[in-house]
Amino acid sequence: MKVKYLWASLLAFVLFSCDDTTGTLGLDMMPDSDKIALGAHTFDVSTETMLAGPVFAKTSMGYLGKYTDPEFGSFDADFLTQLTCTDKFEFPLDRMVPVDPKADQKEYEATAASINLYYTSYFGDSLNVCRLSVYELNKELVKQNQNNYYTNIDPAQYYDSTNGLIAKKAYSAVDLSISEATRKGSTFYPSVGVNFPLDKANGFIKLFQTSKAQGKNFKDEFAKAFKGIYVKCDNGDGTVLYVDQVHLNISFKVYATDSLGHFPIKRKQAGYTTIDSTYTTTATFGSTKEVIQANRFKNDKTLEDLAKISDYTLIKSPAGLFTKVKLPIGEIWNSPDSVKNDTLNSVKLSFNAYNKTEESKFGMSAPNYLLMVRAKDLNTFFEDNLLTNNITSFLAAYSSTTNQYTFTNITRLISTSIAEKKKASGAIQENFTEDMVLVPVSVAFDSNSNLISIRHDLKPGYVKLKGGENNKLKLEVIHSRLKK
Repeated sequence: MKVKYLWASLLAFVLFSCDDTTGTLGLDMMPDSDKIALGAHTFDVSTETMLAGPVFAKTSMGYLGKYTDPEFGSFDADFLTQLTCTDKFEFPLDRMVPVDPKADQKEYEATAASINLYYTSYFGDSLNVCRLSVYELNKELVKQNQNNYYTNIDPAQYYDSTNGLIAKKAYSAVDLSISEATRKGSTFYPSVGVNFPLDKANGFIKLFQTSKAQGKNFKDEFAKAFKGIYVKCDNGDGTVLYVDQVHLNISFKVYATDSLGHFPIKRKQAGYTTIDSTYTTTATFGSTKEVIQANRFKNDKTLEDLAKISDYTLIKSPAGLFTKVKLPIGEIWNSPDSVKNDTLNSVKLSFNAYNKTEESKFGMSAPNYLLMVRAKDLNTFFEDNLLTNNITSFLAAYSSTTNQYTFTNITRLISTSIAEKKKASGAIQENFTEDMVLVPVSVAFDSNSNLISIRHDLKPGYVKLKGGENNKLKLEVIHSRLKK
């Protein structure tokens, strides 16, 4: 611990050096008892790497794939999702082409059906060949159950691996069977599609007919009949897709109509030479923020060994490693030249990152933002969708200039911790610490640059920070008092 007092007259030097005729008037007129003494202290801060464990991941993004890193081991990602339709969804029965137009009881069939996974970005090797499997869920994902949003959700509880398989599909992040011109087009949306059983698609059309006849809400009936899907990567290593949308597309034939809505009419379909009065259209059931999309992440045991390293600390996303920070509240309160009767002006804590040395083409980058939050508030912060309050939670952006994450002023945290401890026990022992956790997060801002969202960073990334049991960090504390 270092102590240094700076008198206000020294600080004023900057002012009166600019004008030697008037700069000292204020200080000369002040009695010595009214001058302010500033104290500058530094305190040792202990840090350690901790296993993140499962994290709260309430998101509309699905993560799919596997990636093995030489330092952090293997990481697997798969997801479960429900599918839904609009409140007023309807199959256009009055225009659909029936199987037998002459039958009294009309029946309708789908011409094709597929499940499509749409993604705009990915991590890893764009040409790595993988294979995915899609299963139908046999148990409902309950929205009110917060556990369904944690990344240790057990897919085995929600599907039948023997009888629930819908389809398998080989894929790569970049599909070279599609022309480069198409892939670079502004409207191109890459996806992986698998065939969906026609008998199930026909069953949904029949369910709509029944629901309509009985006056039931089809959206609710569909949710009961089809509980969702589980998507897993069962072959391939090196790519993780960030799936934005999941669609169940059901195609069927309808009669063409004229401008007044009359049908059938004769029209020439694009690309065909025959004249027909029908064409194919598609109904879509999708994953939205209204339904559950649950990600399951799995890291191997390599992280357990990394968490024991004491020469530095690590942060690894997603759901990998965090850094625990022990703030020496008791030392601050009980230090020589105690600050207990002073005003805390500034408390600053910086985390220096080590420069990366790996040459990997697909290496993970450092998180853009770190959240520092009380350890006891970690889960509820994300479950309650909170924002930082600069009292018990703080946000720091990575600076590529200084290679640091800096929490510039955590004064209110120190004051709050002291006040709470005094209220609870009346005494603050020197060994009392406030445990904080550094968490990699993704943030969102509105058009006016106001922070509107903080969530766990669920993309692969890591940073190595100076610290650990063998390398204490320094907490800089500036406080003031009236000169005696």
